[in-house]
Amino acid sequence: MAKIIGIIVVIASVLGGYVLSHGKIMALFQPYEVLIIGGAALGAFLQANPGYMFMHVFKKSLKMFGTRFTHAYYLEVLGLVYEILNKSRREGMMAIEGDIEDAASSPIFAKYPGVLK
Repeated sequence: MAKIIGIIVVIASVLGGYVLSHGKIMALFQPYEVLIIGGAALGAFLQANPGYMFMHVFKKSLKMFGTRFTHAYYLEVLGLVYEILNKSRREGMMAIEGDIEDAASSPIFAKYPGVLK
């Protein structure tokens, strides 16, 4: 939340200072420039990659706007953190080194397969 507020303050300060110094705000907004740069980037991407790669990137890009983190996932992460911290408390920090270094073969991480995805 603090990052979002910080970004808003920076943008408001820059734009506010620009307008107060008698700058024209529309000089900063160039929709045709975005069209030229975006179109050139998309065209270069389409030309450089096969069609299946474009579809793969398109599908993955749509997943960016969703979330894979559910309530069950958070509970799984909390359970994993609890077990790791409990083991380090009982056996020392060096005891969890093997679990952290090779999580795929760790018995602790094996209980929480959703975290290893």
